[in-house]
Formats: sequence, structure tokens, C-alpha cells
Amino acid sequence: MAAEAEVTPAVKKTKFPQGDPLSQLEVDAQQLQRAGRLAAVIGDTSSGKSTLLCALYDRFLRGEFGERTFVGSSTLCGFEKLAHLSRAASGAQTPDTERTFVSEGLQYYHLALANESRHRVDLFVSDRAGETYRSGMDRPDEFRQLPELSVARVVTVLVDGARLARKEELHEVLGATRRMVRAMVDSEVLKSSQHLQIVQTKQDDVERSGRSASVKPHLDDLVQRLKSDFGSSLATIDLFAIAARDPSGDFVPAYGCDDLLTTWCDAAEPPVWRVRQDRAPATQFDRLALVVPRRARK
Repeated sequence: MAAEAEVTPAVKKTKFPQGDPLSQLEVDAQQLQRAGRLAAVIGDTSSGKSTLLCALYDRFLRGEFGERTFVGSSTLCGFEKLAHLSRAASGAQTPDTERTFVSEGLQYYHLALANESRHRVDLFVSDRAGETYRSGMDRPDEFRQLPELSVARVVTVLVDGARLARKEELHEVLGATRRMVRAMVDSEVLKSSQHLQIVQTKQDDVERSGRSASVKPHLDDLVQRLKSDFGSSLATIDLFAIAARDPSGDFVPAYGCDDLLTTWCDAAEPPVWRVRQDRAPATQFDRLALVVPRRARK
């Protein structure tokens, strides 16, 4: 009698995330398993989008930040690539961050965070080349092709503080920011359930320029104008100032980013709308809902 063939027991395989930045479809798939928060970070070229992401990641490597603890991330490799030029191992003379190119399209970075009550929040932060948003200022319809704007609970517009500190560029930058917000509202990608943040970056450059006292009133005036023009179209409009990375060390790492992070995680959800049932059915299918079952008639 022939010996029976040895049966190899099936081995259960576990699929680990590759760790690269996520596409919109991958974010949607993750949200089917666990609801998360989406923040769209937008701004012109060199406004500091990638540096902000890098600073948040580096800050959590040091421990708790913004009263939240790092739980995990499905984009760890992406974060490490983003942070490479800011590390001594890169051989760079000064810390830097590799910029995002148009060819890379839309990417999301993921942070799983927990507060003191151990409540977990899965945060997805978008990253896209600034050239795309700059183009949308002149052609608002292009904003409708950017899914991160319509699905994000918080839309964060970065304003380059280094350019604000230059007197000859101040009004140009403020005007461009206002046009960008108007274009997003006019194209109807922003809704009343979303929160808008105007974030002045590179506060370290502003302070060292000696023009901080003159820049702040202009930013306050910008936000007041936005509230006057678009306050009824959005949930909130707020102003922040950050210094994600100061090479001179005058500002602590991720200065001001803790408040920003808190709003991303805790931004109020829209109220639940109760729709009154229409008791005048328009179709035969609608009338089925009004038919009393036979058992109920007895």
C-alpha cells in the first residue's frame, strides 16, 4: 500500500502595509474598517506642507505631543523618506525636506493617535504639490477635481511666513490666499460642515525679520474679511502661526503645531439632519411602505 502523502497544514498569512503614502482609494478602504479624520493641507509652492508633516512625525518620535500619544501608522516608510534630509545621516549641512512633485499626485500620510482616555483617532493628512493649488486660483473648476477638498473635515491653507516677512511680497501673498479661498467656495468644494484654517508658517523667519508686529495685523484683517465674506458658508475660520522647523533652534520643534493637531482630531462633526417622512407617496414603490401587513389587520 502506497504511503499516504504528507499534508502540509495551511499557514495563515498576514498582509502588512507597505508603509508608503496612501492614495484616496486606500484611505477610503481603511475608513470602511475604522472611521478616521481627514485634513487637507494646501498651499502654494514652498509654503511648508511637507515640512509640517515631517515635523509632526519627528515630534511623535520624541514622545507625547499635543496631549496625544502615537499609536501607529500605515505610512511609516513614507514618513521616513520625507524626514531623511532633516537627519544627520543624510549628510546635509542644514535640515531640509524633499518637496512634493506634481507627478506624485495626491498622497495621504496616516497617524493613529490616542488621548488620555485612550480614545483612538486615525488621522489622514493630504499632501499634494503646491503648483496644483496655484493653478486652481485662476481656474476654480479645477478644484472640483481634487477629492481631498470635498472629503476633508478640516481644510488647512498654509501661508508662507518667509514671504510675508518681505514687505514687497506681503500684499501679493495675502491676496493670493484670499483668491484661493474664494475659488474653493465659488467652486462649491467647501461646505458649511467644514472647518477652514489659515496657517502662517515659518514664524521663525517672521520673528527674525523684525516685522512680526506689522505682519500680524494684516493676517488678522485677512481672517476677518474671510469671515465676513464666507463665514456663513463654513463651520469655522481660524488663524494659526507655526514654526515647524527652525534650523537656528530659537523655536522648539513643531512650534504651534500642537494646537493645529488638536483641531484636526477634535473638529466638530456636522449636526445630524432629521428628514420628515413624506406621507404623500409619489410612486407605487413608496405606497408599499404604507400597506398594513395582513397579520396586523387581525
